Amino acid sequence: MDIEKVCNEVLDELNPCYDIEQSLRNAFITVIKYLNQFPENLSVRSKNNIPDVKTKEGIEQLAVSYFNGFHSSTVPKLPQTVPDEMVSFIMEIVFNHSKQETEEIKITHLESMASENAVGALLERYLDSVLREKGWAWCCGNFVKAIDFIKFDNGVWFELQIKNRSNTENSSSSKIREGTSIHKWYRTEAKTGETMWNNVPEPMKGMNLSEEGFKKFVEQYLKKNINLGKGN
Repeated sequence: MDIEKVCNEVLDELNPCYDIEQSLRNAFITVIKYLNQFPENLSVRSKNNIPDVKTKEGIEQLAVSYFNGFHSSTVPKLPQTVPDEMVSFIMEIVFNHSKQETEEIKITHLESMASENAVGALLERYLDSVLREKGWAWCCGNFVKAIDFIKFDNGVWFELQIKNRSNTENSSSSKIREGTSIHKWYRTEAKTGETMWNNVPEPMKGMNLSEEGFKKFVEQYLKKNINLGKGN
């Protein structure tokens, strides 16, 4: 089967719904080519409905996941869980906060958690905004195991896993990379707060990736999409 031809057929059918620009089309095709070469790296939640990346039907399933993931909102949303009142009670005793202060802190804490949870996804979106035009493919859609970005260059795949901070990975998830060629990069060192933009993998160097660029991207993205998520 001509994978690129089938991918283009699928994307032509989906395009009216997703408005797929050429660079994004190329990125999706790259991901499908990668999975055709390494089908063991396909990861889906349902074990009863595993897409076959070597069929048009399977590629259609993955295309929907990919573009739904790409177009989903990354605006922070407040948690729907109810805060534990005992936390506020303890804060009143230990830190001498008034009930009014603990209520304000409770709201601020929820907002802080929501914002923290969004940083990682926003980081991937920022990298995609810079790297995609350079031939990188963002593995959005949550169906490529342990890999966030890939690039095929000179007959070799470069696989990259992104983390926001050095301490945001447990031992079980790091174990997935053992015995693989997957590279890892994280944005900040948790113990010092130092950013690691000067230490990106070699294929990403010289692309003007920076903390200021990340902040500018986040500001523009959130202002454009804020009505899609805030407070919901």
